[in-house]
Amino acid sequence: MVSLAKTKTKSYVLTLKLKTELWQAHILEKRFEIGRKIYNACLGELLKRHKKLQHDKQYRHLAQQPKSKERNNLLNELYRQYGINEYAMHDFVKPMQHHFKKHIDSHTAQKIATRAWIAMEKLIFGNAKKVSFKKYNDMDSLEGKTNSTGIRFKNKHLLWNGLSIPVIIHPNDIYAHLALQDRIKYCRIVRRRIRGKIKYFLQLTLEGVPPKKINRQTGEIKHPIGRGDVGIDIGTQTVAICSMNNVKLLI
Repeated sequence: MVSLAKTKTKSYVLTLKLKTELWQAHILEKRFEIGRKIYNACLGELLKRHKKLQHDKQYRHLAQQPKSKERNNLLNELYRQYGINEYAMHDFVKPMQHHFKKHIDSHTAQKIATRAWIAMEKLIFGNAKKVSFKKYNDMDSLEGKTNSTGIRFKNKHLLWNGLSIPVIIHPNDIYAHLALQDRIKYCRIVRRRIRGKIKYFLQLTLEGVPPKKINRQTGEIKHPIGRGDVGIDIGTQTVAICSMNNVKLLI
């Protein structure tokens, strides 16, 4: 099965609340709805292509053969010919992204197409009995591919196609300040319903391993590993961390 090659490194997720104004929330709501429609269009196209493939004589013959490397290679070639793979979905989504370019960037559109492909891939390999289209308000996250374009985090703000939304980072949230020292791989906007109200969050996928949890009352590391004391000074604008081997000022 043809999928895009991915280089994997250790990563973890930091979730931060967005301080959205009403007009910004309305734009995000519109973009989530556009994302839902793009997802459903991609999934519908994949189902249509797969149904067409199932009428192919060579496919029906191969489907009845014992599994082998040669059989898998031939099946992959058929999937490619019928446009049933991640690459093909990225091509399929281009015109839709161009139509909605004011709201959806190319990387986000590709990630939506990839989500539809992953759902279809599970069905093809028998890991799912069916695929489901997303109903209204069913799309609860949108994500980019890097932190350099599209959905990105910069200077304590979410930046995305004209939107600049403050990200809430409390001065005494040592964990968040430490996490933000790591490289950001990509960003995801998450929509949650909390006590009947819609709230938006920014999830940063960061490279590396999560920092140690800090006891906010004592400033000490929870479940410490290693030797030596660590001092933490929480100011109104900055957080200073000092140990025997390292000194950091987090802004």
